[in-house]
Amino acid sequence: MQGKDTPACPIMKIGKPFASTRNRIAAIAVLAVLALGGNLLGLILGAPAGLLPLPALPLSIPIILASYWYPRRGIPFSICLAAVYAVTVFLLSPPDPLLPFTILPRAVFLVLVGGVVALLATRLRESEQQMQEIIEFLPDATFALDREGKVIAWNRAIEEMTGVKKEAMLNQGDYEHAIPFCGERRPLLADRLLRGEVEAGNPHTLVSETSVPHLRGGKGAHIRFTATALLDANGNVAGAIESIRDVSDQVMTEAALRNAGRQLNTLSGILRTDLANRLAVLYGYLSVGVMKFDDPAVLSFIDDLHDAANGIRRQIEISRAFRDIGRSPPGWMPVQETVRNAAANLPFGAVSLEAWTERLDVFADPHLGTVFTHLFENALAPATGATRIVVTYHLRPDGCAIIVEDDGTGIPDAEKERLFVQRAESYGHGLFLAHEILAITGITIRETGTPGEGARFEILVPQEGYRID
Repeated sequence: MQGKDTPACPIMKIGKPFASTRNRIAAIAVLAVLALGGNLLGLILGAPAGLLPLPALPLSIPIILASYWYPRRGIPFSICLAAVYAVTVFLLSPPDPLLPFTILPRAVFLVLVGGVVALLATRLRESEQQMQEIIEFLPDATFALDREGKVIAWNRAIEEMTGVKKEAMLNQGDYEHAIPFCGERRPLLADRLLRGEVEAGNPHTLVSETSVPHLRGGKGAHIRFTATALLDANGNVAGAIESIRDVSDQVMTEAALRNAGRQLNTLSGILRTDLANRLAVLYGYLSVGVMKFDDPAVLSFIDDLHDAANGIRRQIEISRAFRDIGRSPPGWMPVQETVRNAAANLPFGAVSLEAWTERLDVFADPHLGTVFTHLFENALAPATGATRIVVTYHLRPDGCAIIVEDDGTGIPDAEKERLFVQRAESYGHGLFLAHEILAITGITIRETGTPGEGARFEILVPQEGYRID
């Protein structure tokens, strides 16, 4: 733990401190003696009393240094120095009834300088101590470097991860901090920031992942490195801090989920093929039954069986459409590009498409294009009579609404409640699939158009799910 009179945290220092406390005390003493000696010499040589404010300025230099380096002793030191200054001037100056009123403000000025600097230094020490404690107790393994690449912080979590104690690593340079992770001296992300190696769009942060074979007792670990530059008041890089997180469990879980997904998709593909084959046999029997029987009751029964078989076929088709959804992780999707790609494979003919979604990205499943494909297919249906489709977006307090609207016949109010329900034909076919794709990342969709004036679909993206580049 840092005391109040300990040196400032190296993370915040730009210049080099004195080598030792002894050197600091010697410097303060020499400056104080020189300032008092100069003052004494001026008095002996007969300097006019009106010039005596000038010696108070040199005396403020050792007071400032003492108060900054040793805040608790700064005020007593400034009082002592001001008292020596006042007594010396009073004794050696020519008699003057106004002399005490001349000396006293200067002495008070010296004490105030010491008090203000001591207060500011104390606040600085407290801030630096708080920063040190924050770094020390961060859950992620963390170290920090000064601008010369020397280690100035090495917290408990990184001690536990590497087995290297803080005492052995502090003030070490020449890429010593890389040895526990890489087995050799080589620059890590923090060193790259110090050398000015930055990435476009984020000049002060670098992120990387790699496998480290000798961690976890030689079992190896998948590590994520994140480094951030420490900037001084002028915006220049004064150091860098890097955190290291063991994401091995997360990586293994994701790999297991991917494997499970592949196996389930393989199994469902086998089941779909088997069901399709059995349905083909069933359709054959139903066709034979229609030709063999002429009893209306039997034919009605066969029709019911045929409808049931069609329902099973539709279930198979929907499961085939869903087989890839969720396999790839969601990501930031550029809406304008997605809309254009979805429209590229559709026969628009005389129907115009206007998209005003530049710079908008949404966090969605990679199959977002399928959503727009189904919306455009419904608008392009001959029965709709649409001549124009417009895609825009509106920012709202509850998120960003992407609007897809046309100038067709619209959707009857009675149909709106069932638009996103799983079903076969009629207006809205495929919208159930669109609804499920959007729901993966918490996006909702609804129809708010006016019948007879056109359809209007609102895709509402939550606040955290969109960004404007």
